[in-house]
Parts: sequence; structure tokens; C-alpha cells
Amino acid sequence: MDVKLLKENRVHGDFQFPFGYYSMKYDNPSQMLDCHWHDEFEFLLMTSGCAVFRVGDLKYDIAKGQALFIKSGEIHSAYSNKGSWGFSAIVFSPSLLNSNPYDKIQNKYINEIIKKQSAYATLISGSEQWEKELLEHLKITIEIARKREYTYELLIKSHLYAIFSLILSNIKINTDISLMYKSDRLKPAIQYIQSNYKQKIYIDELSKMVHMSEGHFCRYFKKIVMKTPIEYLNHIRIIKACELLKNSDRKVIDIAMDVGFSSFSYFINIFKRCMKLTPAKYRKEHQT
Repeated sequence: MDVKLLKENRVHGDFQFPFGYYSMKYDNPSQMLDCHWHDEFEFLLMTSGCAVFRVGDLKYDIAKGQALFIKSGEIHSAYSNKGSWGFSAIVFSPSLLNSNPYDKIQNKYINEIIKKQSAYATLISGSEQWEKELLEHLKITIEIARKREYTYELLIKSHLYAIFSLILSNIKINTDISLMYKSDRLKPAIQYIQSNYKQKIYIDELSKMVHMSEGHFCRYFKKIVMKTPIEYLNHIRIIKACELLKNSDRKVIDIAMDVGFSSFSYFINIFKRCMKLTPAKYRKEHQT
């Protein structure tokens, strides 16, 4: 899954069947799922180990066999300090659930799911019977998506309907909805960094965008993104540098300057800290 930038621009599936399946495994506990968001729904099932997920302002300790329901636009990330960990995820447009706009299913259920999505609980722990049933449907859906055999689209949609039937019938209201979306305030600053990483970016400019003091902005940014604003800016620059190292023969110093670093030695230090190897070695290992 491409989670290197916070706002995903990728298409999950295609126009006719907007559904994607992904499996991730982190062998190094220092590796993390970078903070990001997307417009689609996501069900994420822990398949190994355990990890701490942040969804909005809320934190969840997720163990193998448990799942999260991540709604449209929710900022989320994850890390673990306890060895290897992994998960499988299905990401799909809410429109995949659509029925005939004039029938009872669309008006009574699907519109309700989309309209009130923020009220539904995020954690699916498996502690209650309906959650166990939901987790079983999710595991089956993931396996169907992995195999992609004939009629897999029909089967996936049928299990998604079963999942949302269980959610609607056993609704757990989020009591901290305001916390889920407080983090949305950071999105203008995050998107500004992504679009202007080549330029000098100042903390006071970012804090003004989100109407926070500089101190509060820096603390809150670190809490949600799990990197300081400068660390995140450097992270974006290094990711862009990696793309250029893989796909061009340009000099390393020119790449460093192009992605926004004014000091070549600083670029080398940051690159080694982020990627655990030098730019030259990265190019040698990844260039086709």
C-alpha cells in the first residue's frame, strides 16, 4: 500500500468496482505505517503481532485477530515496539454499497451508513458475538479478494452487506466524535507541506494556516503525525529524493538541492537516518 504521502491520491480498484485489497508486514518494529487519510472506507485486520493505531486523536492497542473500521477522511497511522507485525486491509468507496436510489435498501440502510459513519465505533475487538461474526466475514472477504476467483465481486459485496448489517444492528456510538475530527484542522498544513516541499517552509506560516500558536501547533502535529513538522518535511523530501535516485542518473547533490535541501551534508545525514543507508547505496540497490 502506498502510504508515503498523507492524502492518498491512488485509485482503489477501478470505476466499476472501487475496491482494493492490501497486505502489509513489518519485520522491524521501528517501521511504522505513516500518518495518512483517504476518502474511502477501510477495514483493517491485524494478522500478526500487535500495534498501536492512532485514528484522529484516539489511540487503539490492536492485537492479532482484531480489526478497525476507518471511515472516510479519518487521519490514521500505526507503530509497534513489540517485534514484527502485520495486517490486511480492504479499502473501498462507499459508492460500492449503493443500490437503486429509489429502493428501501438504499434509503433505509446505505444512506444511513454514509450519513452517520462518524458515529460508528472504530475498534472491532471480537469481545462480543456480533463482533466475532463480523471478523469472520472480514476474514472471508480478505481471502476472496486475495484469490480473485470468478464471481469474487459478487461475493465481496455480499459479505460487505453482512458486515454493515451487523454494524447497524449492534451500533456502538463513538462518544469521542469531536476528537476523531479535531485532527482535520491539520490537513491544510499537511497538504501545504506536500505541495511546497521544495521551498523554505516556516513554522509560523503553518501554525497560522490552522489557527494555532506555534507551540501548540508543533505539539499537536507531533501527536497526530508522529513526526515534528520539520521531520515530516524532511521525510517528504527524502521520499521524493528516493524516486529521483531510482528513476534518473542525476548527480546526488543536484537531487538534494532539487527536493529542497540547501545543505548537501545535511541531506546525507537525514537520508542515512531515514533510509539506513547512503543515497549512493540506495541508488545501487534500487535503480533498474
